[in-house]
Amino acid sequence: MADNAVNVTLTIDGVPVTVPKGTLLVEAAKTVKQEIPVYCYHPKLGPAGLCRVCLVDIEGMPKLQIACNTPAADGMVVHTRNDKVDAGRAMILELLLVNHPLDCPICDKGGECDLQDYAMAYGRGSSDLVDPKTRKPKGVDLGPTIVLDEERCVVCQRCVRFDDIIADERQLVLKDRGVRDIIATSTGDPYRHNFTGNVTELCPVGALTSKTYRFKSRPWDLQRTQTTCTQCAVGCQMFSDVRYGVPLRTMSVEHDAISDGWLCDRGRYNIGFYDSAERIVQPLYRRNGTFVQIGWDDAFTLWGKALREALRARGPEAVGAIGGGRLTNEEAYLLQHLTRAVGSANLDWRAGLARQATPGAKGGTLAALDRAQAIVTIGEPLRERAPVLWLRILKAVRRGARLIAAATPAEAAAQCAGLAPIALVWDGVDPALGAAYDGAFAGFAEVATFIASEQGNARGAEAMGMLPAFGPGYAAVAPGRGTRAMLEDARAGRLRVLSILGANPAAYAPNAAAEALDALEFTVVSELFMTETAARATLVLPARGPLEKSGTTLNLTGDLLPLHASLQAPEGTLADLEMLIGLAQQLDVELPSAEDLERAVIAHAAKLPTGFGLGDARFDDGPSVAPPPHVHRTIFDGAGTAAHDPRLTSLRALEVGV
Repeated sequence: MADNAVNVTLTIDGVPVTVPKGTLLVEAAKTVKQEIPVYCYHPKLGPAGLCRVCLVDIEGMPKLQIACNTPAADGMVVHTRNDKVDAGRAMILELLLVNHPLDCPICDKGGECDLQDYAMAYGRGSSDLVDPKTRKPKGVDLGPTIVLDEERCVVCQRCVRFDDIIADERQLVLKDRGVRDIIATSTGDPYRHNFTGNVTELCPVGALTSKTYRFKSRPWDLQRTQTTCTQCAVGCQMFSDVRYGVPLRTMSVEHDAISDGWLCDRGRYNIGFYDSAERIVQPLYRRNGTFVQIGWDDAFTLWGKALREALRARGPEAVGAIGGGRLTNEEAYLLQHLTRAVGSANLDWRAGLARQATPGAKGGTLAALDRAQAIVTIGEPLRERAPVLWLRILKAVRRGARLIAAATPAEAAAQCAGLAPIALVWDGVDPALGAAYDGAFAGFAEVATFIASEQGNARGAEAMGMLPAFGPGYAAVAPGRGTRAMLEDARAGRLRVLSILGANPAAYAPNAAAEALDALEFTVVSELFMTETAARATLVLPARGPLEKSGTTLNLTGDLLPLHASLQAPEGTLADLEMLIGLAQQLDVELPSAEDLERAVIAHAAKLPTGFGLGDARFDDGPSVAPPPHVHRTIFDGAGTAAHDPRLTSLRALEVGV
């Protein structure tokens, strides 16, 4: 008779446990808060049965069994600790330590090392072995991000299986046999792809360590803050670890429902710009063609005066604002509130290629992506634009979903016939292309749409009203001028003052934007560095980065996520929120209180966008602009903070082949 039971009941250390059929013992034990030590096993990688440290005693079985590869069975009686189990684990640990170097005082993993912890908890106080340890190379350069210490490796193969199962790269392999086992790349080339840093977290013993964190700190000396990564629109949760005011590393959040516990290398490594000597730390005013340093009071006075004079001479159409996806929801809301308060509807967040960030009423959740039977990717490859979203797609493909790319709308729809649900993932760049796919799938019953925008808080900016045709909460308003139209107006002399906060339009359309910026009477740019746009500004305001301010952001699926400051910003810089408050005082514009602002942001972020779909004409403000050759070739390319992070130089060079 077939066994159709959904759950099984067993006893673990005297406690009855009911778990779904097929649950491994190592997971079943967690339900009664019993820790079974593991090295090779990882919940996202599945069982391997390599290290054997997870031994348990199952009544009725003559030998100890490994908990990582033994499914729970009805009536099973399991002991995770007894004399037999303790002796078995102690022997395994002794074998693992036979050739392991005793260099804990200098190992980066010290203080958060599973081998240390398990040796103390389950190991013997002395060893029966007296033979000298086998020596292997130390400090092996595995690639641009990773250093390998071959002596420390316990051959758990977590890194190899991550590369194979999760990242789908298959670069890491196990070479040689027995005591000569080493981790290496299959071709001998440097280990590099978008997710290499994850292997340093997966490694349980410090064999794989990060070049940027190597010999920098001990975990107990770090101040840890959980925040949201803003490097792209996915919104991965991460830990920011800081020592003496310097960000030393970022780490993934294991049970994060958004990232699934992974980080891309851009989110992990692009933090070296915070203490760069190139940071702008004082307002700069262009006088006689040269920038001079001024104080904040003078900067606010000049900014307010330029706006008042333009409004008085030419009216609201003479001023405009561009607020990039670097802004928090609170900053985007205040920017549009302030601009509309002076009568102007010339507002936009779009300074690059993307035209739309909110998919509309059919917007999907990550859970819907996981369930999709077919996933259609539209536009730029997601592995560069939204790397962790790409990992989520690969996960769905492993489950059996069909991945469709580089197909026409009609071809994609034909390949999806009879399948449901369907996920459409668009890059938001070409409105005509987005609309074509939206129309091709209009007759499908279950379609979830996603837009992987090029800017981190693009959807938040749209929800807060940073669009010429939409106010907060996507409310339709009398349309103003978008970014491209504002640049046209600047060249024609109709736009006189432009405020650009957290955006760099000159990096995407260098000739057209440069001509427009040069034609303006007064340009204000808030930035961390002297970007292509800032270099043409009248007034440059030193801004703070995402780890230096608090607020909220909205990811591509509409989740409202927190930003928590983990760094003390350089003296002389301000958050864009503080800049807008200072400008409002100059213009006598009343801003909402902190409590009212919080309520407004939450309300508008929660609003379900309806009445539009992919490629809606109201988001379009002109033909697509072809990117310059250096934009979006890799996750480390572009003109943002990564261009000013000296630690990423080798990554950029290796990726683009220069």
